[in-house]
Amino acid sequence: MKKNRGFICKVFLLAGLFSLVTCSTTSHLEIRTDLNKKPKLPLDQFDEIRITDFLEKEETAEFDINKEIKDYFAQEIKVRTEQKVNLDTISPDNENRFEDKDFWVRSSDKEKKGVYFTGSIEYKAEVRKALIKDKKKFEDPFQEEDRFVQRKQYSLLFNLYMIDSQSGEVLYKRTFNETKSYENPNQTAYFAFYDLIYGVKEKIFRDVFKVKTLQRRYLLIR
Repeated sequence: MKKNRGFICKVFLLAGLFSLVTCSTTSHLEIRTDLNKKPKLPLDQFDEIRITDFLEKEETAEFDINKEIKDYFAQEIKVRTEQKVNLDTISPDNENRFEDKDFWVRSSDKEKKGVYFTGSIEYKAEVRKALIKDKKKFEDPFQEEDRFVQRKQYSLLFNLYMIDSQSGEVLYKRTFNETKSYENPNQTAYFAFYDLIYGVKEKIFRDVFKVKTLQRRYLLIR
């Protein structure tokens, strides 16, 4: 009986050593490859893209934000696609219009498979103050010097709809809320707008165009 136990212990010991050696000699090879991400709404399926006026929740006094946003996306989309891009004068007068199928079908060219690029925008600026407390080290640790610093913050709320021009169906809907603060108190609303709309554009394009993403795969080598 004792001999059997000794034999069994030796078997388990050898099996453990074998596993340890095997694991210690196992390595891996990292492989990197670019994979195309399938877009949620590929724009290349449409004959034309029609960019409408956007519903402004509050008028922007510093510049014509509607013209700027239409021109911006028309240019950026033309760079990425061969589809025809038109600037449309359709102007939704309230939020309910985006879900109103008849409104879009009445205004469309029924012979062409198109998509409306539309939505609402709200652009705001505000000055924020922060209280900074600096302790004078080494001189008097209990003395504090209080001072205010100002930051100019811009916010862009962008509700985007992509609507089938033939059926009036909403094909894509997404809300973007972008903010950015500037130390420069003289930062203009015009230039801040382009900082914010760039971030919106990058997120939209990841949803409507094929984007290559870097993927890592590991090949085990013994």
